Order: sequence, then structure tokens, then C-alpha cells
Amino acid sequence: MDPVYINSFWVAFGAMLVLLMNFGLAFFYAGLVSGRNVLNTIKMSIITLGIVPIVWWLCGYSLVFSGNNAFVGGFDYLFLNGISPVDIFPNTKVLTIAFICYQAMFASIAPAIISGSGVERLKFNAYIVFIVLWIVCVYCTIAHTVWDSNGWAAQFGAFDFAGGVVVHVSAGFSGLALAVMLKHRKISGLHGKHNLPFMVLGCGMLWFGWFGFNAGSSLELSPIAMIAFENTMFAASSAMFVWILCDILFKNPKSISGISTSLIVGLVTITPAAGYVSCSSAIAIGAIASAISYTFILHAAKFKRMVDDTLDVFICHGIPGFIGGILVGVFASNKINPAIPDGAIYGNWSLLYKQLVVTSLGALFSFTATYVLLAIIHKTIGLRVNADDEESGLDLAEHGERAYNID
Repeated sequence: MDPVYINSFWVAFGAMLVLLMNFGLAFFYAGLVSGRNVLNTIKMSIITLGIVPIVWWLCGYSLVFSGNNAFVGGFDYLFLNGISPVDIFPNTKVLTIAFICYQAMFASIAPAIISGSGVERLKFNAYIVFIVLWIVCVYCTIAHTVWDSNGWAAQFGAFDFAGGVVVHVSAGFSGLALAVMLKHRKISGLHGKHNLPFMVLGCGMLWFGWFGFNAGSSLELSPIAMIAFENTMFAASSAMFVWILCDILFKNPKSISGISTSLIVGLVTITPAAGYVSCSSAIAIGAIASAISYTFILHAAKFKRMVDDTLDVFICHGIPGFIGGILVGVFASNKINPAIPDGAIYGNWSLLYKQLVVTSLGALFSFTATYVLLAIIHKTIGLRVNADDEESGLDLAEHGERAYNID
């Protein structure tokens, strides 16, 4: 069979797994909020699947993967014009239409991640406007910069295998901007974590889908794909193992929400390095990120007094994504993947410098640009629901239905 069709199926299957991750995220988030905000939280995760692909068709794909500019793409493929069913994406053996669908799912999950910072107080209509503006202005800019061959970060020599910077750093730091802009909930923490089995179900769906997220990013069924698959498994396990050790060391309760959080931390951190490092390095990356994130969680109460990041998007995505982006520069191995130079542990410190620069600039741009967009929305249609709706719950106030009908 033609390898183009084999690889295209692999990428298309990866797109289906990433689509599933939106529903996993919906359950993960829903289990952590109050019972009166379950449907609103779920809808914020899955509505992106109705909005982002349309934006991707209209202009998103073109803004990322066309043009010769360093920071923003061109208009060559608006409405996907000029792309035929038999076109092959440059420098791959994958049909372009499969690649388009795969990348649309990546773009769809990023704003869904951000929503966790503002649930229980963010207007749903404002969130819809935000999704469109954020994808066009923030996501497309970072994705073009990092993933397009003409992008500044790509030309600079930085690498992001599966979206540690493009998806998780951008979403984590954008979530921080959303939490800052919305300010604290009026009734913070009331009846939170209403259904932890939901959270565990969502966590399992996310881990399952993450194999498509990482291994699919090889864009071919190859040894690199299997390396990414292996690293996705072992980095998450390592992060969970270290988290449990920290619970024992600090004599903290070994909560199910804690180990679920550790799993997400491990998955996020290995994402930028999944196809670039050995299994041993992946285990080290998961362990390092878990220990650092655990330290942040220990001081989360102080952070929460300053910023009410409802579902800890910054701690679970922003920080691990940032760590993972930098650790590419430490653990990358040319023997594992000839497309990347060795990292610092093999004597090449220049890659670490490049990863640090690009990851830091990606975080800064994401926070700043998102804050500006949110300020514009706040000044026009408003971002936050009124106090009465916040107290009664957004399921009824915003959607006219309840998750649990008790007679």
C-alpha cells in the first residue's frame, strides 16, 4: 500500500484521538466544579469543536501554514482554496487534507484548556467571541512562528514536537491572563469538586487521546512515532510516581485529584520533547515537572489569594509546558531523532539557549496579547456574569438547564 495513505490514516486517526480529548477535558473540568456549573463547564470544552474548525477553514490554516513572513502567515489558503484532495503536505508523505484536520483539532483544544481559568464566572457569549479572536490573533501567530518553516522560531532553531509551546504554554499563560482579568469568584470554592469520578474519567480519556496528540505529530507511522508513543506513556507514569512520593514525604493526603493532576503535568511536559528524547530522558522530564508542579501546588493557597485560576490551568499547563519546552534543550538526542541537534547533556548548550528564548517569548506574548483581547471584550460586551447568576449557577442562567434534576 502507498505509504502516503498509511501515514494519512495515521494522522487522521490522531485527529480523532485529539477530538476525543476535548470531551475528556470536559469531564475532567466538570468533575472539579460545583454541581450548578457542570453543563456550562462541559459546553465550554466542546463548543470549540463547533467554532475553531470553521475559523480554521476560513483563515486559520492559511495564517499558520502559508506565506513567507516570520510571525504571521499569509492568505494563500483562505477557505482552503487551492488545496486538492490529492495534495501532499510539503516535506511529508501525508495528504494535506489529513494534516489540515489534525491541526484543526490541535487548535480546538487550546481555548478549551483556557476555559478552565474562568469557569463559574465567565459569560458564555463573551467566551465565544474570545475563542475566535484568540485563535486568529494568538494561536495562529505562535503556531506559524514555531511550526511553519518560515516562522521565526523555526528559523532560529527551536523545536516543539507536539505543541508544548504552541498549545500548552499559550493556553496556560492565556488562562492566567483570563484569571487576572476576571478577578476572584464571589463564592470561591463553594461545592467545588462535586464529582471526582467524572474527573478521573476525563483524565483517562485525556491520557488515551494524548497518544494521538504526541505520536500522531510524527506525521508518519515510523520509529519516531513509536518513540513518542513510548515517551508519552512513561513520562506520565513517572510524574504520577514522583507525585505520590512527594505526598508521602510531606505527609499529605494521597488524593485522587492529586495523582490525576500529576498525570496531566507529565503529559504536558513531555509533549514538546516526545519525539526527540530517549525513554530514560522522558522519565526524568516527567519526574522534574512533577516535583516542580507539586511545589507550586503546596503554595497554591498564596497564589489563589492573588489570582483565582479556577481549575489551575496555569499550574497544570502553563508551568509544565514551559518546563517541557526548556527541557527539550537539555535532553534532545540526535541519535533518537536526526532532525534535532543534541541537547545540553550531550554538550550542546546552544539548543538550551534557543529553547529558553522561544519558550519565554511564547509565554510573554500569550499572556500580553490575551490580556489585550480580554480588555477589549470587557470594555465592549463584558466578560463576567452578574453576581446573581454567579450565585445561582451558570447552567440555569446561561443555558436554561440543569445537570441534575432532583424532584
